[in-house]
Amino acid sequence: MSRQDTADPFDTFVAARYTALLRAAYLITADPHEAGDLLHDSLARVYPKRHAIRDPALVEGYLRRTMVRTHVSRWRRSRREAATDRPPELPVEPAERDLALEAALRALPPRQRAAVALHYYLDLSTAQVAEELGCSQATAKTHLARALKALRIRLAEQREEAGRGE
Repeated sequence: MSRQDTADPFDTFVAARYTALLRAAYLITADPHEAGDLLHDSLARVYPKRHAIRDPALVEGYLRRTMVRTHVSRWRRSRREAATDRPPELPVEPAERDLALEAALRALPPRQRAAVALHYYLDLSTAQVAEELGCSQATAKTHLARALKALRIRLAEQREEAGRGE
């Protein structure tokens, strides 16, 4: 029996979808370093439960939901942390990204940012976004509407500032 015959289907799934999952984590976190940590933590949480997921087609959704919930939990926990005398590390700027949009996305609360990433990047329906976020469809729509309004305002402000040469 070859090694390929004994490969875990979960390992095969992760190998095939790793880049897409990392991109989704980046869109949820808006930070390349935190995205890698989020994906790895989420994979570590899902791995022991992989056999309980009967339909292999549901693994990606389960993993995305785990990433969103893990990120929101981290965000809530970080809001309770005390400030330090050292500034945080500066994030590495991704090449060829729209920095204005990225800054505006970073300013969104985590659930709104997750809703935008799930709906507009991963092309999930509002019902699927609601399921991933663990909320009603009305709440998912509210997250999306508020996020889009905040993004429009922030981007308009940035254009005005650029026009004034600030």
